[in-house]
Amino acid sequence: GGAAGTLRGGESNGYLWWGNHAPIYIGSDSDFTVANGVVSGSGTADDPYIISGWAIDAPSADYGIYIDHTKSYFVIRNCVIERARNAGIYLNSVENGRIEGCEFSLNGVGIHLMNSRNITITENAISKNRYGIVLDVNARDNLIYKNSFIDNGLSARDVAGKSDWYTGNTGNYWSDYKGSDANGDGVGDIPYGIVFDPYPLVNPPVKLTHFIPARGLATSLPRSPQGYLVVSSAVPIELEAQEPGRGVAKSLYAINDGEWKEYSGPFNLEGADGVYKVSYYAIDHLGNAEAVRTLTFLLDNHPPQTQISFGDPNYSNATGLWLTSKTPVTLTLSSKSTYGRTRTYFAIDGGPWREYSGPFHVRGADGPHTISYYSRNASGITEEVKSTTVYKDDAPPSTVGKGGSQSQPPAEPSSSSVPSSSASTQPGEETTSSPVTVTPPVVTTPPVQTEEGTVQTPPAE
Repeated sequence: GGAAGTLRGGESNGYLWWGNHAPIYIGSDSDFTVANGVVSGSGTADDPYIISGWAIDAPSADYGIYIDHTKSYFVIRNCVIERARNAGIYLNSVENGRIEGCEFSLNGVGIHLMNSRNITITENAISKNRYGIVLDVNARDNLIYKNSFIDNGLSARDVAGKSDWYTGNTGNYWSDYKGSDANGDGVGDIPYGIVFDPYPLVNPPVKLTHFIPARGLATSLPRSPQGYLVVSSAVPIELEAQEPGRGVAKSLYAINDGEWKEYSGPFNLEGADGVYKVSYYAIDHLGNAEAVRTLTFLLDNHPPQTQISFGDPNYSNATGLWLTSKTPVTLTLSSKSTYGRTRTYFAIDGGPWREYSGPFHVRGADGPHTISYYSRNASGITEEVKSTTVYKDDAPPSTVGKGGSQSQPPAEPSSSSVPSSSASTQPGEETTSSPVTVTPPVVTTPPVQTEEGTVQTPPAE
């Protein structure tokens, strides 16, 4: 038969193929969707969400898979995650997860858990990451066993020490283990010391798989309502041709019915935003040509633009904008993708990033608070993080008249009320209300990986 161009993964001659996927961000239980790599499941203990079979190569992203504030049951299985700047998988305030049969290589951290519990990590190959697995602040009641830790900078770190790195008499394989196995039972004679694993395995239970990444992104890209594949100019388009007998001589492609070009490597769509048709076919060494195939893409290179506004009560002076815990904060899109859902995220005072779903309020102590925010189009185009500092003041003004006693009106401060010092004065002294002086904090970009661990940063694609 003729040569066949393919844009998806599979299995051939003992080699595993994975479907390529862009980095995945799941910000709530409702984000376990097909677009985010879920292939089956309903999120219960008996029928967990399954994210399986994806290759995520993320050299320009902070995370391969980022899951934040969920309680649904899920399994991440048979995935290959490489080159994420901060972590291959990052779980923040997550419960009821399982990570099994995956490969993590060349990431900042292979797997990073923050404030997460009831997570099982087993039968994974974790190799050549800066850190293998990090269990950070308040990560507890997790189970890590039967994994292969191979040539990582630091194999593991467990801040709380409230998770188990073994089950029964089975621990993990550590390539930096210095002990021996005198009785030959496959378990080291002394515990592994960086984290407490009393049953370190002397042979790796999981080996790195020789795999061929799938060519093209047809199975993982978002689609427009018309069925078009949504891309930006940063997304490479790859073609892989196979021929079961005589072999492929060459592949050709054309964009928008233009000139046919011989395919020699990944290419990108460039030009004005809009619809692009990519046609392609392959020819074998006997001159047999397959039928021309066509994929339709929607090019979207415009970054979204997000604006912040404040409801009542609020007040502005030379210090900045003042508000109370009752003041609604609203994020609106002044520019967004022509297709699909543009997602907006925000964080307060360097806390975890949350997906914006409606007006929110600034809580906590009176004084300065920094609100950071950004949006991301369906094509992955992301605007730069913006930050603004506001001053929260829930204290009523304190006024003393001549010869009188201190009194406070029962009404709450309105948007026309100037924030005032609540410091007391001596009876009989005349005083005037003056603004509270607060030094605003330095606005910084989201934090990144450090030697001490990783803190949350917005996911990038």
